[in-house]
Amino acid sequence: MKHVKIIKKVANDLGIHPIHAKMFFLRLNSDNKDDSRDYSDAYQNFKKESPKPFVKWVGGKRQLAKQFREMNLYPPDAFDPRTATYHEPFVGGGAMFFDLLSQKAVISDLNKELIIKIESIKNNICFYIL
Repeated sequence: MKHVKIIKKVANDLGIHPIHAKMFFLRLNSDNKDDSRDYSDAYQNFKKESPKPFVKWVGGKRQLAKQFREMNLYPPDAFDPRTATYHEPFVGGGAMFFDLLSQKAVISDLNKELIIKIESIKNNICFYIL
């Protein structure tokens, strides 16, 4: 509860959704109570290190995610990527999936080759997600 104020400040200062600010803050694994700290450089590093879609997909939403957040269309305020399950019936390149970094997800697509590639990556590459 102590970090709520800092998370709100980070979200406001960086112009990001509070869910992303919380994920970023938790990723820092910081107990720093200084709410005047400038997080912008650390956030840029966090975004560079975060996984990205591995294919460019027709109809992909990677460039639209920021606009969706600004219009409060995405993600839902109550969604907690650490506990909630993310469902994506047509994952495509996975822009929304990679943007949210949910710990639990159910993703699918009609494109068999795409699913084979996703399974291959899932089973052969390890990376840290909150």
